[in-house]
Amino acid sequence: MKKLLLMLTMLFAVVGISFAQRTVSGTVSDEKGESLLGASVVVKGTTIGTVTDLDGKYVLTVPANATTLQVSFTGYTSQDVAISNSNIIDVKMAQGILLTE
Repeated sequence: MKKLLLMLTMLFAVVGISFAQRTVSGTVSDEKGESLLGASVVVKGTTIGTVTDLDGKYVLTVPANATTLQVSFTGYTSQDVAISNSNIIDVKMAQGILLTE
């Protein structure tokens, strides 16, 4: 009986954790619409993140309380993007300004 109770408790804990997350996906591209391979997509304030694939696409499981994604790519200005009700978040990156001395 104790084993059954322990198994049920663990099952409810796992189910509760899985409901506390959602999956967002999208594409990261430049101003011309070209996909950016290897762009970083991170849930702001966490270590949860991923990089884009050959087509500039990403898929990320985010906590239910997450509000912002940070998107960055070398040579482009980093962006903070609000996580809305939509599960698809596409991002267009603008080239950054290079400062030389």
